[in-house]
Amino acid sequence: MKKAVLTSLVVLGLITGCSTVRQAREAQKESGSALPSGERTATEQEFAVSEGAVLSLTYAQECSLKWHPAMVMATQNVIAARINVSKAGANRRPTVSGSVGYDGNKRGNSNQNWDFNTTEDFSGSLSLTWVLYDFGRTRASLRAAVAELIAAQETLSETHVQRVLEVRAAYFKLAQAQAQCVVDEENLKQYDELLRQAELRLRIGTGRKYDVTKAKADRSNALLSLLTASNTITTARAELNNQMGLGKVRSYALEPEVRLPEPGGKFDELFAVAQTNQPTLRALRANVDAAVASVDRTIAELYPQIRATASTAYATGDMQTLGLSWGVGLVQDLFRAFEKRDNILLSVTALRQTRARLAQQDQQTVMLLIAALSTLETARQGKGVAEEMELQARENMDLVKKQFEVGTSSILEVTDAQVLYTRARSATVSARYTLEKAKAGVYAIIGME
Repeated sequence: MKKAVLTSLVVLGLITGCSTVRQAREAQKESGSALPSGERTATEQEFAVSEGAVLSLTYAQECSLKWHPAMVMATQNVIAARINVSKAGANRRPTVSGSVGYDGNKRGNSNQNWDFNTTEDFSGSLSLTWVLYDFGRTRASLRAAVAELIAAQETLSETHVQRVLEVRAAYFKLAQAQAQCVVDEENLKQYDELLRQAELRLRIGTGRKYDVTKAKADRSNALLSLLTASNTITTARAELNNQMGLGKVRSYALEPEVRLPEPGGKFDELFAVAQTNQPTLRALRANVDAAVASVDRTIAELYPQIRATASTAYATGDMQTLGLSWGVGLVQDLFRAFEKRDNILLSVTALRQTRARLAQQDQQTVMLLIAALSTLETARQGKGVAEEMELQARENMDLVKKQFEVGTSSILEVTDAQVLYTRARSATVSARYTLEKAKAGVYAIIGME
């Protein structure tokens, strides 16, 4: 019987938590490609865009939500918050503890010719403790834990919105860099043609050496601009890959003329959407609820707990014994150096700070939304102005080129017209993608994609 009781107690202890320990060990062993997405960098094979294929904005956002480490950290915060909810309700579940023991000794004395005797004692016990009532302590802890879980879920939503914003910004930055490179390529071709005409005129005696020198210098500047634009594409592509959570990947093209829908509504309407939909505000409201519950919990610490206990013990020795005991008790710390009072004051301070952070975010949302809408309106008007200036610059350049061909204008006037047109085209490219980034900024502030 001794061995049976001992074995039963040991088996009971080993069974507890076996599945959880196995999962923990499996997580420790994960490495390389076995790691889940977000805990490692995606490979080229996992990036489902072949060499030279088109990378859509939608798929770029999906990659970021799947592979970027920020999503993993926010998701794990939600899981940790769920576990804390379970821990907060621990007092509503009984606690069982057990112990096993073995004592042995060997004794002998000279009166018995040093004949040694061995004795062995086995013991084991099980005890159960259950909090029957704690004057709202567990209830307050659960409320706080549930509110913190809601805040963690809203923070995950905030990370989702932020990922979409960052990918959009990087995508439009790369698209702008590629569009600018096209402008610079065409500009270089224009200067190549201008240089060809200047050299031809010099050979037939109608041109000047200065015109050729000027055309060569302008072509060199255009080539430098093209090289700079090409380098900008490389860095912009690396930034987009980083925002998608990727490492080195194959070259890809972008969707042509990607446009986000216009954010509808005026300030009051959009601010109402932000109040309801912005994850940051929702998370802070949940944090306020958690702080309120924490105040209740610290106040409940002033009151005792009513606990029911039951235990059984088995022991061997001169005789075998088996006992069972039970009872109900009132448990309370009588004096802890004003710690409970200080905890209440600290919880009130935390509540006020959390409310202040909510008010601060609310005020900041007003400021950010006003600024974002102003930026959006400026970008809209700027795009229209830039397109009009490009049209005028194009007409001016065409006119000057025709005059140059018939000899009524100089190469200097052609160069000036070409510079004006290239700057106008660059301004249009910049204005176009500034508008898209401004739209993305408004959507992020109101908590929408």
